[in-house]
Amino acid sequence: MVDKNLKVFSDNDNFIKLLKSFNVIEKWHFEYKWLTEDWKHMRWEYFINYRLLTTPQELELVPYYHKAIKEFFWEKVKNMIIVWVAYWSLSLPKIIQTLWYDKFGMEYAYAEKRNWILWLFDAQAEKCKWKHLLFIEDVCNNATSWKQLTKAINDIKDKLDIKWYSIIYWVHRWHTFLEKPKNEIYAMSVLNAPAYHPDNIPKHIKELTLKEYKK
Repeated sequence: MVDKNLKVFSDNDNFIKLLKSFNVIEKWHFEYKWLTEDWKHMRWEYFINYRLLTTPQELELVPYYHKAIKEFFWEKVKNMIIVWVAYWSLSLPKIIQTLWYDKFGMEYAYAEKRNWILWLFDAQAEKCKWKHLLFIEDVCNNATSWKQLTKAINDIKDKLDIKWYSIIYWVHRWHTFLEKPKNEIYAMSVLNAPAYHPDNIPKHIKELTLKEYKK
Protein backbone atom coordinates (compact mmCIF):
# COMPACT_ATOMS: atom_id res chain seq x y z
CA MET A 1 0.00 0.00 0.00
CA VAL A 2 1.40 3.40 -0.97
CA ASP A 3 1.68 5.89 1.88
CA LYS A 4 -0.76 8.74 1.30
CA ASN A 5 1.98 11.24 2.21
CA LEU A 6 4.21 10.04 -0.63
CA LYS A 7 4.35 12.28 -3.73
CA VAL A 8 6.07 10.56 -6.66
CA PHE A 9 7.73 12.32 -9.59
CA SER A 10 5.65 12.02 -12.77
CA ASP A 11 8.64 10.73 -14.77
CA ASN A 12 9.71 8.23 -12.11
CA ASP A 13 9.66 5.24 -14.47
CA ASN A 14 12.31 6.72 -16.75
CA PHE A 15 14.34 7.91 -13.77
CA ILE A 16 14.58 4.45 -12.23
CA LYS A 17 15.28 2.90 -15.64
CA LEU A 18 18.26 5.22 -15.87
CA LEU A 19 19.48 4.15 -12.43
CA LYS A 20 19.17 0.51 -13.45
CA SER A 21 21.13 1.19 -16.64
CA PHE A 22 23.93 2.60 -14.45
CA ASN A 23 24.04 -0.72 -12.53
CA VAL A 24 23.72 0.97 -9.14
CA ILE A 25 20.71 -1.14 -8.07
CA GLU A 26 22.21 -4.38 -6.82
CA LYS A 27 20.03 -7.45 -6.33
CA TRP A 28 21.31 -10.06 -3.93
CA HIS A 29 20.89 -11.06 -0.28
CA PHE A 30 21.82 -8.29 2.15
CA GLU A 31 21.75 -7.79 5.89
CA TYR A 32 20.04 -4.55 6.82
CA LYS A 33 20.85 -2.25 9.77
CA TRP A 34 17.16 -2.10 10.75
CA LEU A 35 16.70 -4.38 13.78
CA THR A 36 13.66 -6.48 14.57
CA GLU A 37 11.98 -6.49 17.97
CA ASP A 38 14.08 -9.54 18.91
CA TRP A 39 17.30 -7.71 17.93
CA LYS A 40 17.99 -9.46 14.66
CA HIS A 41 19.01 -7.68 11.48
CA MET A 42 16.36 -7.52 8.78
CA ARG A 43 17.21 -8.99 5.38
CA TRP A 44 16.52 -7.58 1.91
CA GLU A 45 17.31 -8.30 -1.72
CA TYR A 46 18.07 -4.82 -3.09
CA PHE A 47 20.91 -2.46 -2.27
CA ILE A 48 21.04 0.89 -4.04
CA ASN A 49 24.72 1.74 -4.24
CA TYR A 50 24.72 5.41 -5.25
CA ARG A 51 28.47 5.60 -4.58
CA LEU A 52 29.03 3.78 -7.87
CA LEU A 53 27.73 6.75 -9.87
CA THR A 54 30.23 8.53 -12.07
CA THR A 55 30.16 12.28 -12.64
CA PRO A 56 28.81 11.91 -16.21
CA GLN A 57 26.03 9.71 -14.84
CA GLU A 58 25.18 12.30 -12.17
CA LEU A 59 24.94 14.91 -14.90
CA GLU A 60 22.44 12.71 -16.74
CA LEU A 61 20.26 12.70 -13.60
CA VAL A 62 20.27 16.49 -13.18
CA PRO A 63 17.55 17.32 -15.77
CA TYR A 64 15.18 14.94 -13.99
CA TYR A 65 15.75 16.77 -10.70
CA HIS A 66 15.12 20.13 -12.33
CA LYS A 67 11.86 18.82 -13.77
CA ALA A 68 10.83 17.38 -10.39
CA ILE A 69 11.64 20.60 -8.51
CA LYS A 70 9.47 22.53 -10.95
CA GLU A 71 6.73 19.94 -10.59
CA PHE A 72 6.70 19.89 -6.79
CA PHE A 73 7.95 23.31 -5.71
CA TRP A 74 7.61 25.85 -8.51
CA GLU A 75 5.72 28.39 -6.39
CA LYS A 76 8.33 28.17 -3.62
CA VAL A 77 11.52 27.99 -5.67
CA LYS A 78 12.47 31.69 -5.33
CA ASN A 79 12.48 31.36 -1.55
CA MET A 80 14.07 27.92 -1.40
CA ILE A 81 17.49 26.76 -0.24
CA ILE A 82 18.91 23.37 -1.18
CA VAL A 83 20.42 21.48 1.74
CA TRP A 84 23.22 19.14 0.89
CA VAL A 85 23.74 16.28 3.34
CA ALA A 86 27.49 16.50 3.88
CA TYR A 87 28.15 12.79 4.49
CA TRP A 88 26.67 12.06 1.07
CA SER A 89 29.69 11.88 -1.23
CA LEU A 90 27.83 12.70 -4.44
CA SER A 91 28.26 16.05 -6.12
CA LEU A 92 24.73 15.85 -7.51
CA PRO A 93 23.01 18.22 -5.00
CA LYS A 94 25.70 20.83 -5.58
CA ILE A 95 25.31 20.60 -9.36
CA ILE A 96 21.54 21.01 -9.05
CA GLN A 97 21.90 24.00 -6.74
CA THR A 98 24.51 25.70 -8.91
CA LEU A 99 22.28 25.62 -11.98
CA TRP A 100 19.29 26.89 -9.99
CA TYR A 101 21.48 29.66 -8.58
CA ASP A 102 22.00 30.96 -12.12
CA LYS A 103 18.23 31.22 -12.60
CA PHE A 104 16.90 32.18 -9.18
CA GLY A 105 19.87 32.88 -6.93
CA MET A 106 19.15 29.69 -4.98
CA GLU A 107 21.70 29.17 -2.18
CA TYR A 108 22.78 25.96 -0.50
CA ALA A 109 23.64 24.80 3.00
CA TYR A 110 25.40 21.72 4.34
CA ALA A 111 23.76 19.34 6.79
CA GLU A 112 25.99 17.01 8.74
CA LYS A 113 25.95 14.48 11.54
CA ARG A 114 27.40 15.35 14.95
CA ASN A 115 27.02 12.82 17.74
CA TRP A 116 24.71 10.86 15.45
CA ILE A 117 22.38 13.83 15.04
CA LEU A 118 21.70 15.05 11.49
CA TRP A 119 21.30 18.81 11.33
CA LEU A 120 22.52 22.22 10.20
CA PHE A 121 25.07 23.84 12.47
CA ASP A 122 26.51 27.33 12.99
CA ALA A 123 26.86 29.43 9.80
CA GLN A 124 25.05 26.79 7.75
CA ALA A 125 21.97 27.22 9.93
CA GLU A 126 22.11 31.01 9.50
CA LYS A 127 21.82 30.58 5.73
CA CYS A 128 18.40 29.01 6.26
CA LYS A 129 16.70 32.02 7.85
CA TRP A 130 13.31 32.80 6.25
CA LYS A 131 13.77 29.99 3.70
CA HIS A 132 11.96 26.88 2.51
CA LEU A 133 14.50 24.07 3.02
CA LEU A 134 14.80 21.36 0.39
CA PHE A 135 16.83 18.35 1.55
CA ILE A 136 18.13 16.13 -1.24
CA GLU A 137 18.63 12.61 0.08
CA ASP A 138 19.56 9.28 -1.44
CA VAL A 139 17.35 6.39 -0.34
CA CYS A 140 14.31 6.27 1.92
CA ASN A 141 14.32 2.97 3.80
CA ASN A 142 12.30 3.59 6.95
CA ALA A 143 12.30 7.42 7.07
CA THR A 144 14.89 7.72 9.85
CA SER A 145 16.46 10.83 8.32
CA TRP A 146 13.00 12.36 7.78
CA LYS A 147 12.15 11.92 11.47
CA GLN A 148 15.52 13.32 12.57
CA LEU A 149 15.08 16.39 10.39
CA THR A 150 11.51 16.91 11.58
CA LYS A 151 12.61 16.92 15.21
CA ALA A 152 15.58 19.20 14.50
CA ILE A 153 13.52 21.71 12.52
CA ASN A 154 10.80 21.84 15.16
CA ASP A 155 13.50 22.75 17.69
CA ILE A 156 14.91 25.62 15.62
CA LYS A 157 12.20 26.82 13.21
CA ASP A 158 11.03 29.74 15.38
CA LYS A 159 14.55 31.05 15.94
CA LEU A 160 15.36 31.01 12.21
CA ASP A 161 11.81 31.69 11.03
CA ILE A 162 12.01 28.71 8.67
CA LYS A 163 9.04 28.83 6.33
CA TRP A 164 8.78 25.13 5.55
CA TYR A 165 10.91 22.16 4.63
CA SER A 166 10.75 19.23 2.23
CA ILE A 167 12.86 16.20 1.57
CA ILE A 168 13.17 14.52 -1.81
CA TYR A 169 14.59 11.01 -2.10
CA TRP A 170 16.02 9.66 -5.29
CA VAL A 171 14.61 6.20 -4.45
CA HIS A 172 11.78 5.42 -2.04
CA ARG A 173 11.87 1.75 -1.06
CA TRP A 174 8.22 1.54 0.03
CA HIS A 175 8.99 0.09 3.42
CA THR A 176 6.45 0.21 6.20
CA PHE A 177 7.58 3.01 8.47
CA LEU A 178 8.26 2.25 12.11
CA GLU A 179 6.50 5.52 12.84
CA LYS A 180 4.59 7.50 10.23
CA PRO A 181 6.46 10.71 9.39
CA LYS A 182 4.37 13.85 9.08
CA ASN A 183 4.20 16.16 6.06
CA GLU A 184 4.67 15.17 2.45
CA ILE A 185 7.47 12.90 1.29
CA TYR A 186 8.78 13.36 -2.25
CA ALA A 187 10.48 10.72 -4.35
CA MET A 188 12.18 10.73 -7.72
CA SER A 189 11.44 7.01 -8.07
CA VAL A 190 10.04 4.07 -6.15
CA LEU A 191 11.17 0.49 -5.72
CA ASN A 192 9.12 -2.27 -4.12
CA ALA A 193 11.87 -3.63 -1.89
CA PRO A 194 10.49 -5.03 1.38
CA ALA A 195 12.66 -5.98 4.31
CA TYR A 196 12.23 -9.42 5.88
CA HIS A 197 12.72 -10.93 9.30
CA PRO A 198 15.71 -13.33 9.09
CA ASP A 199 13.42 -16.21 10.15
CA ASN A 200 10.99 -15.47 7.32
CA ILE A 201 13.10 -14.87 4.22
CA PRO A 202 11.63 -15.86 0.83
CA LYS A 203 13.27 -18.95 -0.62
CA HIS A 204 14.72 -17.16 -3.66
CA ILE A 205 16.63 -14.79 -1.36
CA LYS A 206 17.61 -17.38 1.25
CA GLU A 207 19.35 -19.46 -1.41
CA LEU A 208 21.76 -16.61 -2.17
CA THR A 209 24.96 -16.06 -0.21
CA LEU A 210 24.54 -13.37 2.43
CA LYS A 211 26.43 -10.24 1.45
CA GLU A 212 28.37 -8.11 3.94
CA TYR A 213 26.44 -5.56 5.98
CA LYS A 214 25.26 -2.61 3.91
CA LYS A 215 24.27 0.80 5.16
